[in-house]
Amino acid sequence: MEDNKVETSVETRRKFPTRKIARFCLIAVIALTLGYIHYRYVSLLFENDRNFSYLSELEREMSLRTEMGFYYSYFKTVVEERPFVAGISKLMYDKLVEHPKDVNAFNRFNIHPEVMIAAVYRYFEPYLNTTAHRKCHMVDRGEGLAPVESCVGLGQPIFFYLEAVWWLAGLTVAALFLHAAALSQSILGGLLAVAQYFANHCECTRVQWAPNERENFAAPLLLLQTWLVSMQLRDRKRRTTFQLQVSIFILNCLCLLFWQFSQFIFLTQTAIFFVMEQFRIIDIKALCIFLHSHFCGLHMAVLLLQGNDMLKSSLYVSFFVIVSAYCLFFSSLRVKVQNRVDLFVELWLILLRIAIVILAAFYLKKLISNFLEVQEDSHVWDILYSKFTNFKTFHTLIYTCAVVFDFLPWSSVKKLFKSFLIPFAVLSILNVCNRWVTDAVEDLTKEIDARTPKLEKDSNISDESDSGVENSDSKLRQRKPVTDLDVIDKEIKSKLQCESDDGDVLLMFLRHLKAEPAIFYNISQMAVFGVMAALIMRLKFLFTTQLCVVSSLMMNTRYYALPRSYKRFLPLFWAICMSPLVHDLFQSISHEMSHIGEFSDINQEQLLEWIRTDTPVGAAFAGSMPVLATIMLVTRRPIVSHPHYEHLEARERAYAVHKMYGRFPPHELYQELTKLKATYLVVETMYCYGRSSTGCSFKDIWDVEAPWLSSRPSMCHTLLTQPVEHFYPVFRNDHYAVFNVHDYSVRYMPRSFDT
Repeated sequence: MEDNKVETSVETRRKFPTRKIARFCLIAVIALTLGYIHYRYVSLLFENDRNFSYLSELEREMSLRTEMGFYYSYFKTVVEERPFVAGISKLMYDKLVEHPKDVNAFNRFNIHPEVMIAAVYRYFEPYLNTTAHRKCHMVDRGEGLAPVESCVGLGQPIFFYLEAVWWLAGLTVAALFLHAAALSQSILGGLLAVAQYFANHCECTRVQWAPNERENFAAPLLLLQTWLVSMQLRDRKRRTTFQLQVSIFILNCLCLLFWQFSQFIFLTQTAIFFVMEQFRIIDIKALCIFLHSHFCGLHMAVLLLQGNDMLKSSLYVSFFVIVSAYCLFFSSLRVKVQNRVDLFVELWLILLRIAIVILAAFYLKKLISNFLEVQEDSHVWDILYSKFTNFKTFHTLIYTCAVVFDFLPWSSVKKLFKSFLIPFAVLSILNVCNRWVTDAVEDLTKEIDARTPKLEKDSNISDESDSGVENSDSKLRQRKPVTDLDVIDKEIKSKLQCESDDGDVLLMFLRHLKAEPAIFYNISQMAVFGVMAALIMRLKFLFTTQLCVVSSLMMNTRYYALPRSYKRFLPLFWAICMSPLVHDLFQSISHEMSHIGEFSDINQEQLLEWIRTDTPVGAAFAGSMPVLATIMLVTRRPIVSHPHYEHLEARERAYAVHKMYGRFPPHELYQELTKLKATYLVVETMYCYGRSSTGCSFKDIWDVEAPWLSSRPSMCHTLLTQPVEHFYPVFRNDHYAVFNVHDYSVRYMPRSFDT
């Protein structure tokens, strides 16, 4: 008995997963360390770029240009309003952003990150507003300018907000390491991916220059989501299905809340999974599990966005519905491949099914859009159409004239080649594909050898094995009864499949060719992101980050088609390949760290101070989208248009206001501003007199939009040089001019007396 107790205790000790726990702790420590390094790195780059700690609060808010200032204004609203519920109510009935109407900011804009960060700040505010977390000092600006007070620390709302952004940037690198290490099954693979990320930092992220852009909030969550999806594809026994389902569902919801473009990424993800099921890389059960997580995340996001029309009428929703209907009703309609004719028919049916699903998704999207009377994403298709044709409108030129929406430049591709990122990714893909083919050939060879008739065994059958009672009893004793119905079903299917493709080497090879779903998905996602980045340069961070993930496969020796004797030279090969990467890594970091700048815009500061002191609180302003976002943030005055362009009415408002830079008659602009009930018009000399060699000045854009007016003078030039009826100048400096828009509905009526 004592011996048995000792043996069982030894067995339990052996079963304790000490190595797994040690590996998990090591991976966690490395991920946290790399995340902290990136957190410090991007915050230092931002500080070097703007000298942010020595700016006044006004200058800090001015430095958040265009969309950045627009989104930060909602964080400021929630922080400043008392009580907290009043701030939430002010967002649901926003009277500042599209004067004179009320706008539900939760429904129209992706402001949930600002609300969450502001809620955390409000919770810790009593502890943060102390001298330990908030310190102030006076800054002498020179050049005859008055000194300003500058407060730093987590107690200052803008520093708390940016601190959350930097931590999310650190989470991006931590998630990248976890994803690459899990995919390559190698810690070295995760380290290689992170090294490539830092070596191509300017191609992977813009967080150090544009901290609160929507993609910077969604990027770490997207990386975590693809990591968990890859883990789910590798979990064939489905032991952690429920935990992964819940995690993916939450991440899907947050991605849709944080960034409006997440729906297009999830569209491509759903399409890849559908294609994987068609080619039997995954089974229908795996596809249904994937769709279930998207189902929960999508519905929760629509609920929290309070019925966002752009999301409800998106192609992602339509494609998801069609693929779900296929899984429910048509997934069993597959041809059983028994010969090459069946294989040819099945391939054509796969292409037909994919085409039908795509066309049905577009048709369903059209029906939903017409039913809801929604045209929110029409500009997206116009932009894509304009990239391949001569189609140009005001709205498409507003996008395509911006550098970030241009095609991917060749300089970015050369940078990826210089750091060996693209060569590493290509080598990884070749190694993986070669391993899949090699394994299939080996399995095919074994099956052919097993099927080869062995005449000696068939002819030399002994009597003992033929009729011996003892031998038959021993065989019966050696057999283990199989009671699992799934195992029996698999054995029957495998036997039938072997009989059906007997003699056809091609079918036998295809049956043995098994691609790893997780790796196939990541390679496919990289290819899709590459197409998206080639069309729109702003999306290159998706492609470059996914390249880093795929390149990590190079560190897995299992995928190298080399004899064992040669694999000992792989570390030398890696060291040779890493030398240009290390050189480019140090060069990239030193180049980014050497950038030193300081933000200053005296002319805009004069404009904002004048608005604060000399205009009524309810005065509504019209102008270009960047300056209006700053006016709303700093002065809290209503504006008539804003930089968030993903709404039809917002685009129409911007179109009407920007007529001041065209050749329209002043009376037409006055009618447009009267409809919007604008009180003041802000004209910028940079946009009025600016020239562009690529035809991207506002004057050039309006000449394309309204060529019949090309003989007329520019309206802004007329406003700045001569008196114009209905527009009365009230402020002017080197960069800005403000005009009071006279409203006919307000007239001075003299008092009449009866005699």
